[in-house]
Amino acid sequence: MTLFIYINTSGDRPVRERDLFEIDAAGFLVDMGSVLVDHCSNAMAAASRQALQKVIRRIKPGDTLVFSRLGYLGNGISDVVSMLNAIAVKRAHAICLEMGRNDLCVPGDSSPVRMLELAAELERDAKRARALDAAALAKQVGAPQGRPASLSASQRQQALGALAAGSTVSAVARSLSTSRQTIIRLRDAAATQTASNDSAASLSVTSRADHWCE
Repeated sequence: MTLFIYINTSGDRPVRERDLFEIDAAGFLVDMGSVLVDHCSNAMAAASRQALQKVIRRIKPGDTLVFSRLGYLGNGISDVVSMLNAIAVKRAHAICLEMGRNDLCVPGDSSPVRMLELAAELERDAKRARALDAAALAKQVGAPQGRPASLSASQRQQALGALAAGSTVSAVARSLSTSRQTIIRLRDAAATQTASNDSAASLSVTSRADHWCE
């Protein structure tokens, strides 16, 4: 059974030595061959933390993963829970020093993972409630809702001009550092608006002709 140690320095190199000292002082035998370190931002999702994903792949039943901070396993409660579940599925153990020396992956309704899952659910519910409250307030005061436009008015005109000149959607998207889907939506909206304007103009001409005939 292997003892793995995982550290995320968040770009602060001295953190590695600090954590190794803490883990050694806690009574764990540090084998440098089983130490895996990331240097990524705490905002990065667990799936993008290369050393973390490597240790998850390497870990086997009965192995133990030791780390100093719960935040090393993800950028939020749900992310951390996902990693702990991945370890638990392999029938391995996870110990976080800032939470004591208990195995976080023990099963049961009162297990640490279950408590974190409930906390994640509470976090999601609170976030959803705040979003609904904000939307209701914005509607009440007449503020614009939805996502802000990713392109400015001048960029939209530039994109439409380029499309009209024969440029491809992909080329226009690259030139404006945006997605193809954004350009496609802009193109389709402009086409709909043009068709609507043509229809209105045709109706106006027809009405005037009927008036002259009278």
